[in-house]
Amino acid sequence: MNRLPLLTFAIATALAGCGAPSNEVVRMKDGVMRATTTAEAASYCQKDRTTLRVVGKAPAEGGVLFVCDR
Repeated sequence: MNRLPLLTFAIATALAGCGAPSNEVVRMKDGVMRATTTAEAASYCQKDRTTLRVVGKAPAEGGVLFVCDR
């Protein structure tokens, strides 16, 4: 039995999953942003010298919703 197509599919799937960064800050509506962790949100706000305010848990996904206050 030829396993090359199965192996090729497995490698392509693994590489496709690595192509999108899972830990990035995403801007949502009304100035609210989503991050994977609270620490990531804090470092995002800290680079602009603003204060982190956690708004809540991201719906249907892992992560937190937050706002950077001046």
